This record gives sequence, structure tokens and C-alpha cells, in this order.
Amino acid sequence: RMKYIGSAIITLALLVGAFLMMILSLNLQGFIKYEHDGRSGGRHPFHFPRFAVLADEGAIFDSNSAFCSHIPVILHVVLVITMNMTYSKVAEILTKWENHDNQLSYNNSMIIKRFCFEATDCYLVLFYLAFYERDVVKVRTELVGIFHVDTIRRLAMEGLVPFIAQKFKSHKDKKDTGTFKKTDEKTATATPSLSKMEEDASKGEYEQFDDYIEMIIQFGYITLFASAYPLAPLVAVAANFVEIRLDSFKLTTVFMRPRSVPTGNIGTWKMLLKIIITISAFTNCCIFSFSSMQMVQFAPQFFIVHEDGEHELKSGSGWIVVFIIFGIERLLLIIGGILDLAIPSVPSDVKIQERRKRFIDMRKYQELRAKTKRD
Repeated sequence: RMKYIGSAIITLALLVGAFLMMILSLNLQGFIKYEHDGRSGGRHPFHFPRFAVLADEGAIFDSNSAFCSHIPVILHVVLVITMNMTYSKVAEILTKWENHDNQLSYNNSMIIKRFCFEATDCYLVLFYLAFYERDVVKVRTELVGIFHVDTIRRLAMEGLVPFIAQKFKSHKDKKDTGTFKKTDEKTATATPSLSKMEEDASKGEYEQFDDYIEMIIQFGYITLFASAYPLAPLVAVAANFVEIRLDSFKLTTVFMRPRSVPTGNIGTWKMLLKIIITISAFTNCCIFSFSSMQMVQFAPQFFIVHEDGEHELKSGSGWIVVFIIFGIERLLLIIGGILDLAIPSVPSDVKIQERRKRFIDMRKYQELRAKTKRD
């Protein structure tokens, strides 16, 4: 148990460092300025002038420029990828140090560590903009930038990099074959050409962990902040359609054939998806009510709108708004629960085939037993 606590402390310390990096990124993008925090009446607690000045008009990361404003977003995505790759090695060391009893426990611990770190790393900025700054425009701007850049990055890593690696390997093999043919037959017999099985065995092993966690993080982007960027699911569907073909290319040409492991479901990954779905009902209701003008337009009698566009609750109407928020959230969860119960986990035709197989197996067993008794 002490080792688990030690792993949690180390992970928490790294998350504090990640939080600082995210705050600096927000300053570079011009989202945090001295006057932004009007609620406290003073200096913004996360304002760093040396970084925020770089987003001013005419500066290197001018937030009003159509080109320069995208540079901090790209740097932000690169920073997230770097921190995630670094923590993946740390998580592997920590999980081995915990000395789990079996492979399943080891895998679950690794999944939880990686997800907690990478989810915090990816969603922290968006949660900050949505629930501290309470500005849906900033949330949408940041989400569009991060989501699109990360999608392009993922497609490039899934398709372009393996394609180049495969072409380079094919070119090298052809070059080696040409050298082999030019060599004298007497001296060349020591380097025979590889068979198909030997070529497949020389390929790298396919690692599905990163593909799983990328899909989980993408699912969080399109559900936790759906009300801020409703087109995200459409972009994700198009990107995933392309990625399916790229994964097929990887599995057939770049990596060895993965070992088939029979399993009833995706295990801990399924639990994480359910957690994200549950939280997304609450986050979208809060964005709808407090971070945007949607609730104000829907029920203006509960709000006071100031000249600068800011809004606040009228006296005595807070409990009504909270009741509406939690009412909508519970309604969404109930609808989700009904759909979960209505859609069977095993299709009806598969159930019929399973019953048929059990019936046939039982008949064969009875026939064999009767034959044994006669003998």
C-alpha cells in the first residue's frame, strides 16, 4: 500500500508541473491578461507578464494574427505529447515498482496512471477556461485548435511515419538484394534471402495501449465539451474512418500480427468511458448555464446582464437555476441508462448461435457417453 501512495505522490508532483506548463501556455495564447480577473478586483493569479506580453499585438505570438496565433497552440500540443511520452516511461517504472500479483492487475494500474495523467494534461486548460474564466468563446477557440492539431498529428503518426519507415525498409532490402546479386556466388552463399515468415518475424510488435488511450482522450474531447464545439464528433468520425484504414496498413505491412486474446470486453477502458460519459452530463450542463449565454437566452428572467456582456444570477433565483441544471443532468443520465439497458451487450443472433453450439455439444457428449456404456 505504501508503494501505491508513493506512486500517487510522484504522479501528483508531475501533474503540478504539468499545470504550471499549461498556465504558461495560456499566457502565450493571450487567454490570461492582467485585467481578465475582474472578480478579485486585482491582478490575475495566473498572469505571468513575461509570457503574456508575447501575445500582445505585434508580438511574436500575436493573438489577433491569423498565423502567429496558431504557433502557441502547436507548441501546446507538442508540450502535451512530450509530457505524456515522458510520463509513460515514469508510469512503467512505478507500476513495476509496485510489484503486482498478476498481469491483469499490472495492466489496470498502468491504464489508470496513464489515463489520469494524460486526461489532466489534455483537459486541464479546457476546464480552467470553462469553469474559472467562464468564457465559452475561449473554450471553443482552444478546443478547436488543440483537437484539430492533435487529430492531424495522430493521423500523421498513424499513417505517414509507418509509410515512410516501410518505404525506407523496402529500399534498404532492395539495395541489399542488389548487392547480394553482384557478389560472387561463392562468397554470397552465406547471406541467403529471408523467407516470408522470417520477414514477418523481423517486424516490430504492435502496441495497442497507445491506440486505446488516444481513442479515450478523443472521446473526452467530444463529450466533455460538446456544447462548446458541437462539430467535434463529426470531425472525429471522419478522422477515425481514415485511421481505420491506416491501422489496417500498419497491421498488415509494418508490424507483426497481434496475438489474439479472447476476452469478454475491453475491461478498464470500458469503465473509463462510462466515467467520462457521466462527467460530461455535468460539464455540459454547467457550460450551458454559467460559461455561455445559452441559459440567459433560455431563461432571461433568472439573470442580470451587464453592459459589458457579463451576467449574474438575480437574488433568490440561484436555487431555481441549480435545480434546472441538475434536473437536465439527471434526465440525460436516465436517458443514457435506459439506452444502455435497451441495447443488449450480446446481439440476439449471436445468442442463438451460442445456444445452438451448446445444444450440438451436449448431443455429441450424450452420444459419446451412450456409446461408451454399450462398449
